[in-house]
Amino acid sequence: MKLKFCGAAGSVTGSCHLLELDNGFKILMDCGLYQGNDDFLENFNREWMFNPADIDVMILSHSHIDHAGRIPKLVKDGFKGDIICTSATRDLAAIMLLDSGSIQEQDARYLARKKYYHGPTDPLYTVENARESLQQFVGIAYNRWFSISEDVSLQFRDAGHILGSSSVTLKVSRHGLKDTYIGFSGDIGRPDRPILRDPQPMPDLDYLICESTYGGKEHQGTPQDEMSLLKIIDQTCVVNKGKLIIPAFSVGRTQEIIYMLDKLESAG
Repeated sequence: MKLKFCGAAGSVTGSCHLLELDNGFKILMDCGLYQGNDDFLENFNREWMFNPADIDVMILSHSHIDHAGRIPKLVKDGFKGDIICTSATRDLAAIMLLDSGSIQEQDARYLARKKYYHGPTDPLYTVENARESLQQFVGIAYNRWFSISEDVSLQFRDAGHILGSSSVTLKVSRHGLKDTYIGFSGDIGRPDRPILRDPQPMPDLDYLICESTYGGKEHQGTPQDEMSLLKIIDQTCVVNKGKLIIPAFSVGRTQEIIYMLDKLESAG
């Protein structure tokens, strides 16, 4: 087997990992959009470290754009296989990828009007490309083995990150050898959070691909989060008569903040 890191290695966003089995079967895990301004990743979103037409199947851990945002371009550039994810991820991706296609079109129009911009002005993909890519999504349930080829089975477990998020376990049958278990963590949520279930442990694995954006950070618990938010609101809006602007992921983080605000208001 061969594993190739095609994104989110040495940088945070643009998750994309290619696993090639001994028989040449190619599995792509996530296909995210790079969001940032590192010079060495300037052309990341427009270029591939593989031929999309050669990929047999794609597995999507969750619908955040840094994990799913290049799927329409993958399909546009020749990928014909299934995109396997949880049913909730498929539903969220339908909203988010169409929105992303609209943003790509708007950005392209903006760049075309800039006189001194000499880079590409065509959209990475369009709303129609995003709509076409949704035809290839296949939604499956948590905690059940699903066959994706003669030699490979897949299981999703709840990652507790956003609605539908999952860790990925692949069971690879290698003729004459013991089955190999390969895991991909996706983004792991925190336990004891509002709205979402706690992340489920992954099964025993031989190999684990794990992202570690917050790997060395100790987070506050829910009560401390709520009190910190209350103090910020009080100082900004009540004491200083100001306005509070909170940058947050529109899917996942924002819902948690709204839940906390409602809980604080209900408590007086």
